[in-house]
Amino acid sequence: MSIEITEEVKNEIFKLISTPGVEIEEIAEKVNLDCKIVMKILEDEFFKHNLDYGRRLCCRY
Repeated sequence: MSIEITEEVKNEIFKLISTPGVEIEEIAEKVNLDCKIVMKILEDEFFKHNLDYGRRLCCRY
């Protein structure tokens, strides 16, 4: 079973992850997804843009 994640949900996750003090669990609750799915989205974005050098997202890994 595959879950379709819209761009709006992804943008909301990226917005929330860059907000200081917001935890992964809180993000998952706000967007009504499992924590593992949220982490997979962030992981994919991390590897897609090689954020080791740019760090567009907060360091939560």
